[in-house]
Amino acid sequence: MADKLSTRNTVIKYESEMSHKSKRRAVLGIAVTLAVAPLPIIFPLLTKGGVSPIISFIILLAAFTFLIGFYISFQRYLRNRETKLILTDSGLMLPDKSNSNNQTIFWSQVENIKVEGNIIQFVFKDKKPFELNLDLLSYENKDKLVSGISLWANKWTKDQTFLQLADKITGARHEMKDSETSFTSLWLEEAHRRLSTTPFTPLSPGTQLQDGRVTVVQPLTAGGWSAIYLCQWQGKTPAILKEAVVPPSSKENVREKAYELFQREAVILAGLNHPQITKVIDYFVENNRQYMVLARVNGVNLRNYINDKGAVSEKQTLVWVKQLAEVVDYLHAQDPPVIHRDLTPENLVLDIRGSLVLIDFGSANEFLGTVTGTLVGKPSYISPEQFSGRANKQSDLYSVGAVMSFLLTGKDPTPLAVARTSETLPSVNAQLNDLIAELMHLDSKMRLQSASELISRLSCLESPAPDHHLDRV
Repeated sequence: MADKLSTRNTVIKYESEMSHKSKRRAVLGIAVTLAVAPLPIIFPLLTKGGVSPIISFIILLAAFTFLIGFYISFQRYLRNRETKLILTDSGLMLPDKSNSNNQTIFWSQVENIKVEGNIIQFVFKDKKPFELNLDLLSYENKDKLVSGISLWANKWTKDQTFLQLADKITGARHEMKDSETSFTSLWLEEAHRRLSTTPFTPLSPGTQLQDGRVTVVQPLTAGGWSAIYLCQWQGKTPAILKEAVVPPSSKENVREKAYELFQREAVILAGLNHPQITKVIDYFVENNRQYMVLARVNGVNLRNYINDKGAVSEKQTLVWVKQLAEVVDYLHAQDPPVIHRDLTPENLVLDIRGSLVLIDFGSANEFLGTVTGTLVGKPSYISPEQFSGRANKQSDLYSVGAVMSFLLTGKDPTPLAVARTSETLPSVNAQLNDLIAELMHLDSKMRLQSASELISRLSCLESPAPDHHLDRV
């Protein structure tokens, strides 16, 4: 396990009890040394008689002893001043007493995690408990500790006292004005690092591909090792061109694997046939770049619609989210299942009928995440397991919950946190609020397990009474 903060581990730094004791002893040692050492010189000046050689020797010996004590204590302080507790998706790395190496404990070996006063205790199978004084942690490290345990530890190991601490830390996190000190901001910082633009030059307008079948009209977006363009298909049909590039520094076997994954995913996506999924017209590799040509859908995406008209009613939200759930159910029913990974307001367009259409498939290509190292999706809509490269069906359901929250509130959900829509919209239906929270549970096992189950839940929430405030597209 790497000793660094990454998507799969987090490092909790603190000063241990030993560090504090050593610091106090060092301070005491230097203080006594400075007080005692000058006595053989000061006494003769203050008294008429001198100090005997024996007493002077004893005083100097005492000063020297305290000086040695200071040195030893100071060295211990330097050795112990930065203790590291490392939490990973596999388990814990505990500092040993000498802090020279770490003990690895898997989550399956943890029996209980509880809090007594200011002490958090980890109880293990066949090992002595590990205790940590929370007062030794900064707010940032408390936040990271609680978030890491909440995300990776087995549910049954979390004592009620820990859950209370987690609620307290989470509440404080939302109240803090300075987001620099929250775990969420650290997570966003890492997300931004992975989403940041890389040295990649998009195609220029007029560029032709596939012997003129595809002509680039203009770039729409570009970032990382990918870009999206408006293009002309076969000289007359407006279409969308998605481009992805394997970094030139990649080894040949990695490049070949990327092409293989692209080919496999493209074949699956081109075979999709659903009225609310934009059609993949063509796919190809040219000049070491992978391309997909998708049918263009006329309409406005949900982001722009909400920005223009504001949040929508519960009834309209249920209509659109049910349409989205049906699309997700269709994708997950494929063999193998298609996990989209990037269900965001930008990728959902309202067509001329007012129905949702899923327009972006690039994120479903496995090579984007596994080969180029690109973190797919927007931070507010990414599930925790997706951040560590472990997307599954429940990851898409997490994103559906985030989209639902966005429709109701008009605001992006807080990343890596369970959306409590009622906090922003107190009048929201309690069952709808609970459904969103369940969809966005940080533990994928605690979410709904299928899109079909979500469709059933949404059907139960649909009100038969007319809604005179139905939003119109």
